[in-house]
Amino acid sequence: MEKSKRKELSYNYVHSHREMGVYRILNIQNGKSFVGSAMNLNGVWNKHKFMLNMGGHMNKEFLAEWMKYGEDGFQYEILELIKPQEDFVLQASDLEKYKKILSDLEKKWFEQLSPYGERGYHKLK
Repeated sequence: MEKSKRKELSYNYVHSHREMGVYRILNIQNGKSFVGSAMNLNGVWNKHKFMLNMGGHMNKEFLAEWMKYGEDGFQYEILELIKPQEDFVLQASDLEKYKKILSDLEKKWFEQLSPYGERGYHKLK
């Protein structure tokens, strides 16, 4: 591949949107949910799996059940995607507007799923 073509592909990748939205990691053994939102849904799933598999996840109850049931005991689901308003991201600051949208969507899903106590891995605030 030509150097100019590689450079163009690299530039386009860096300035393209990643999938943004709200996700759930569902324990298919007991129905408990871990819910969150992310600017990069693929990246956050990889992050959770890495932390869980290394035994260093911040949510100890979730970690304990991951260790008990293994990765096959859980299912990653995208609950809602955000459609970007633009095709291309010129600067990181262009993404700031999506943080509020993500926060609002996450609250909506927390209210809908109520992932607390026997239904999830979150604590009521």
